[in-house]
Amino acid sequence: MNLFLMCFTAGECFLLSFLLFFHPLKENLYANRWLALFLFMMGTAFIGVYFSKTTAGINYPYVFQCINSLQFIMAPALFLSTLYFADPVKIFKKKDLSHFAPFILYVFIEALFVARGSDFMKQRLFDIGDNTILIRDLLPLQLLIYVLLSYRVLLNHQQNLQRITASFKGINLNWLRYFLLILALITFFWINDALLGFSLLLQITPLIYTGSIFFLAYFSIRQRTVFAFNQQELQEISVLLERPQQTDLQKTERLSAKELDLYAQKLHTLMTTDQLFLDNNLSLPMLADQLGCSIHDASFLINKLSDGNFYTFINQQRVEQAKKLLSSGKNSELNMLGIAFASGFNSKTAFNTAFKKYCGMSPTTYAKRYGST
Repeated sequence: MNLFLMCFTAGECFLLSFLLFFHPLKENLYANRWLALFLFMMGTAFIGVYFSKTTAGINYPYVFQCINSLQFIMAPALFLSTLYFADPVKIFKKKDLSHFAPFILYVFIEALFVARGSDFMKQRLFDIGDNTILIRDLLPLQLLIYVLLSYRVLLNHQQNLQRITASFKGINLNWLRYFLLILALITFFWINDALLGFSLLLQITPLIYTGSIFFLAYFSIRQRTVFAFNQQELQEISVLLERPQQTDLQKTERLSAKELDLYAQKLHTLMTTDQLFLDNNLSLPMLADQLGCSIHDASFLINKLSDGNFYTFINQQRVEQAKKLLSSGKNSELNMLGIAFASGFNSKTAFNTAFKKYCGMSPTTYAKRYGST
């Protein structure tokens, strides 16, 4: 394994860790600090490779043991970072400490082995065919499990966004999804290095590691603030996202018949007269403010009246507006991007996706079929 590239990759990790920890724009502060911890631990793992391949591991055994133990922090730090990105007001709880149980256990046992002059990381667990599984081989498997858990958090985040916004641009954490996919690639090569030993893959492993860190840096610095709301709104949103969609009976009980009728009339006015849906930055907190009710009440109102979430309700309004513009011949004055913006969408992709979903055809097909000549 190319030791120069390993040290260079470690430097990449440390630099990116520093930039994320002291993020100049202070965006997603706690999430980025956990992500910084993950990358710092990854950097120490690459330094550990250098120690294991040179006399440094023999000359500085205690440093080497410390580096080994820190690797068990990597995967939990990644997962907690993902949780902080997905939850606007997450706080660290006692149950989160459970993710660090392998690290604590390893440190305790390693201390006993160091006292006896041996290396716990190289202790044999079991054999699979001709391969001997050591304690250190658990590390890539641990990381793989946490990458999958983090990806599941992102999928839930995508569904939750539909309850509070009609536009995912910049806040859907797609960059983190790519980040995790790259980590999955790194983990695959790590597993091959630890367990499989395919020679061709081993030869390109240092290059894969080095290039992957560049891409991790590219995606991580492109992030935006996920929930750009004030603290009170964030608290309400956090509680709302923690609760599953309510039944129709629960929706009715939350608002009295009189309140439901009053808010329904206001909502109708906001959509038909004020055309609030044309604001492409419209969110559930903004709509709740216009209605003069809480975020919870606004969510329940929409669920009750439309039998859907905020995302579905607003985008249906926008699609109806686009249909009016297309059938009136406005597409001869505005291109499809202009129609999209004039209907409240903030991108042509979002416009096409929503239009096909609710109309069963593309905007172009609809204009040809129903547009005035």
